[in-house]
Amino acid sequence: MKLSSIKEGECEMKRRIYLVFGIVICFLMMMTGCGRNISAGNETSSGKLTVVTTLFPQYDFARQIGGEYADVSLVLLPGMESHMYDPTPGDMIRISEADMFIYTGAEMEPWAQELADSVDMTKVQVVDASSGVSMMKEEDEEHEHADSEEASAHEDENSHDHAGHHHEHTYDPHIWLDMQNAVQMIRNIEDAFCKADPEHKEVYQANAEAYIEKLNVLDAELKEIVSEGSRRDIVFGGRFAYGYFIHGYGLEYESVYDSCSADTEPSMAQMADVINYMKEHHVKYILYEELSTPNVARAIADATGAQMLMFSTCHNVAKDEFESGITFIDLMQQNADTLRKALE
Repeated sequence: MKLSSIKEGECEMKRRIYLVFGIVICFLMMMTGCGRNISAGNETSSGKLTVVTTLFPQYDFARQIGGEYADVSLVLLPGMESHMYDPTPGDMIRISEADMFIYTGAEMEPWAQELADSVDMTKVQVVDASSGVSMMKEEDEEHEHADSEEASAHEDENSHDHAGHHHEHTYDPHIWLDMQNAVQMIRNIEDAFCKADPEHKEVYQANAEAYIEKLNVLDAELKEIVSEGSRRDIVFGGRFAYGYFIHGYGLEYESVYDSCSADTEPSMAQMADVINYMKEHHVKYILYEELSTPNVARAIADATGAQMLMFSTCHNVAKDEFESGITFIDLMQQNADTLRKALE
């Protein structure tokens, strides 16, 4: 059986499970009378809006905007990789009882889209934080490797072996790595808060403006780092999730992976291409993503003598970081420091 057929079957099974959960949740809400009308600006008994988010960026944006008037929680457990996550019945119940559910669209979180489709939108305000952002296809990020002829020959040689494992290009979901996209996400969340709780509209607007100002300062710093760097190219040894960052700041890159998909692994030819590129261009650093075991990056580092640097995609954080109250700004500041070193 082809891998694509297996995946289609798994997706259909998940859709049926979500549908059943949705029906059960709706029934429970009708029986208990716990439904609320969002147009009335609903709040919990503590006087706060109950907000459920899926990934760390919108979690941090929401808590910064909501401040003392919002109780914001994160569906994705700290330390967990989002692409491997499956929601639990408890997650679905928590979302159905919230005032607001914020996610980042079907491309990043197909599981979250299923959840969004299952809730009663007259009772829960569903917010797609990616609304208004121009999505970039992963195929638009592709580039020629240094030894393109060798890579092409290898691809031709293995085209039959990989026929059943073709990676379908989709949109790059990591929109927040371009600070201007992050600003758009904040605007979307700000609008949702003002709609859900108009009484505190001015507070939400002021909080959003303050956070956007910090993002603009960080944006300027990143541009300065690039303009003052000794080089413009960086090399990634982990799954590539940085298209918006690369394009947003005018960088060039080499990557052993073509995308952030967990379904693919690099070939020996791809690894050889990156190793040769690093040696020929005297690249001293290789970057990898957070919450991963960077075996590929480590192998390339061993072969080239390069130093490994972590560059966060910011989609989630480790448990200790979460408990310390780390922010999206903190993560991107760490990325800025890493970038400065990588461009030496």
